[in-house]
Amino acid sequence: KSRRSEASPEMSSSDDDDDLPLTQRQRALENTSEPLNEKASHAENSSEEENMPIAKRKMSGAPSITKRPKPEPVPTKQQTQNGHSKTNKPSTAKSFAPRQPAPPKQQTQKAPPAKKKRKVTSSDSEDAGHDGGGDDGVDDYDDDSDDDDDADDDFDDELEAKPTIASKPKPQAKASGGKLPAKASKGKPPAKASKGGASSASAVSTTLAAVGGAGSTWYEEEGAEGGWKRGGVKWNTLEHGGVVFPPPYEPHGKKLIYNKEQIALNPEQEEVATMFAAMKDTDYGKNPVFRKNFMSCWLPLLKTTQEGKKVKNLDQCDFTIIADHLDAVKAAKKEMTKEEKARLKKQKEDAEAHCMHAMVDGRPEKVGNFRVEPPGLFRGRGAHPKMGMLKARIAPEDITINMSEGAKVPEVPDMGDGKEHRWNEVVHINNVTWLAKWKDSVNGEDKCVWLAPTSSWKGLSDKAKYEKARQLKQHIEEIRRDYMLGMKPAKPQKTQQQAVAVYLIDRLALRVGGEKDTEEEADTVGCCSLRKEHMLFDGPENVLHLKFLGKDSIEYDNATEIIPEAMKCIKSFLKGKKGEDEVFDEIKPGILNDYFKSVMEGLSAKVFRTYNASITLDAELRKTEQQVTRAQREKEGDVNALYNYYNLANKNVAELCNHQRATPQSHAAAMEKFDAKIEQLQAEIKQAKKDKSPKVDGLNKRLIKLQADRKAKDDTKNVSLGTSKINYNDPRITVAWCKRFEVPITKPFPKTLVSKFTWAMSVEPEYEF
Repeated sequence: KSRRSEASPEMSSSDDDDDLPLTQRQRALENTSEPLNEKASHAENSSEEENMPIAKRKMSGAPSITKRPKPEPVPTKQQTQNGHSKTNKPSTAKSFAPRQPAPPKQQTQKAPPAKKKRKVTSSDSEDAGHDGGGDDGVDDYDDDSDDDDDADDDFDDELEAKPTIASKPKPQAKASGGKLPAKASKGKPPAKASKGGASSASAVSTTLAAVGGAGSTWYEEEGAEGGWKRGGVKWNTLEHGGVVFPPPYEPHGKKLIYNKEQIALNPEQEEVATMFAAMKDTDYGKNPVFRKNFMSCWLPLLKTTQEGKKVKNLDQCDFTIIADHLDAVKAAKKEMTKEEKARLKKQKEDAEAHCMHAMVDGRPEKVGNFRVEPPGLFRGRGAHPKMGMLKARIAPEDITINMSEGAKVPEVPDMGDGKEHRWNEVVHINNVTWLAKWKDSVNGEDKCVWLAPTSSWKGLSDKAKYEKARQLKQHIEEIRRDYMLGMKPAKPQKTQQQAVAVYLIDRLALRVGGEKDTEEEADTVGCCSLRKEHMLFDGPENVLHLKFLGKDSIEYDNATEIIPEAMKCIKSFLKGKKGEDEVFDEIKPGILNDYFKSVMEGLSAKVFRTYNASITLDAELRKTEQQVTRAQREKEGDVNALYNYYNLANKNVAELCNHQRATPQSHAAAMEKFDAKIEQLQAEIKQAKKDKSPKVDGLNKRLIKLQADRKAKDDTKNVSLGTSKINYNDPRITVAWCKRFEVPITKPFPKTLVSKFTWAMSVEPEYEF
């Protein structure tokens, strides 16, 4: 039977296509006449194309699609913030695949009317502009959250869940008197902590060894992940030790040189000057936007003293004396003895022990980023318009604590200013997973304290995320038929725009995009916010060249052959538009997500990136036996050859998701070290051959392995492989592959990821995404 037969029941309902590689499933929707019984010859002819990421694979014409009947829109009830319900009128927006959405599930917990809570919009307190502190004890986790609705984490959604139990208002505390201009606290009156909180919190920090690791066995409970529902109850009892504040600033008394004159600074002025002195020789310190914003924050402090008023121009400021002091302090730390370093480390651990673990439903869980950010200069991600602005010191009056009702509230620590402080608020909201939060003074976003990435909450969320992406596999053909139908010339332009946008999200793994205030954040874009200036037509026919700044201001620059139907629609969208005009001016991200939810419960645009990343990795790794030959294994070493291929497969995923990075500054030095070692080995081999030494074979194997390692490192210098491993690739794919080919799991996964993905370690070798 031909794949072009649009009415064929085999095409729409057979499970056979789901078992095919990604490119062969793709051809099921494209204008080819290849018989199904020619899979073997087809796979042989397309081996070169299969090695490419999905974004670079060729596509041809589309089949015609039979239109499904359109059901009548049904009004739905939505719970308002005060706990009541309102009826939404049916949307008048047209969809190219209309259907009745699944009714929302009834909440099990009761949500009484409560005062309005401030909205949490940040998913993590690990800011890219973080200048110290905030270390959660886990190495380099990247939550990959962004403003384009692509956090791939249910934590973002549950932050806006409605409270189940609200605390009573507490008396207002006196204002904070920090040295830096602290931001004003808003919200409910501060709540005073009960005495003895520190001692009670110490009981929370139970040694994990006693229970075999915090949250380490939730995945052994059958169907445990099924209970992880958005907005559902996450805990019954929660107790923790609060947060750790940075120490108060200690003045050093070093002077600023301004126009060749030494200027004495007071502690507030000196602290901010020291922040800049530490960064003056970096790219940030030379950035005009950074310098301008820094000066706008520093000048008001300078004007508080007669000496400070003399400083008006940053270009005439010389921070050398302060920078030399910082270098001396750094050098002194390096000269500390091993015993001194161990003593300081123990002092720090003892002071923070009460915050390191929380008790969740009676079991200990490790807390992640429990340290409050110290004041510093905001860096942001990419070309952020607010880089260089001053992040104010956070006080207890800024912080909201979330824990069980009746649990002992953590004691407010001594802030070193001689004043009594209180928490802003203590709440008891058990359908969210943040332990504490405060508002960022630069962007106005809430920063939250979560459990560590190795916790059961994060494991449940991760597993639910990948299961949702696997579920998309059952609906992807339906979505693809929908957008091919939506591109028909007879369809309204709004329907065509929606269809092409879904096509690009599916095929190119673009983020959905959204409106942004470029005065508040960097001008990064996604699919829905693409402008005419981002689309170039400088290649062969039907090749779309996209060039724009994506998440974290990483440039997306990719020329891809797309289907003629999509190209024709795009060119029609651009007629009469200027460079700054949006391509998809008739649709918004919400329209796309509403359509996705009508296809599959909980589906959103961000699930496509997880789906495409995981299914691409799975397909690439299933070609291991064909791509890694026996000769190559014998030459490079079995594990080494397999691991290098794994990195190439993961590189394809990273390229698909545009996980690019600038070449690390250390790359050239690393290559020089490789070359030096290779040269040394070659000399040893030459001498061994001359001496007729039996070590020749061993040295040759070492040389081959070293050359392979060098090539692999150089091939991936501009690709961030860690992001896809942590956030997009189903870890069970990697674990199953390691079991099939007897590769140690610690090769692709560092110890931190092995701990994070403990729930995936028991998967069978035959696991398929």
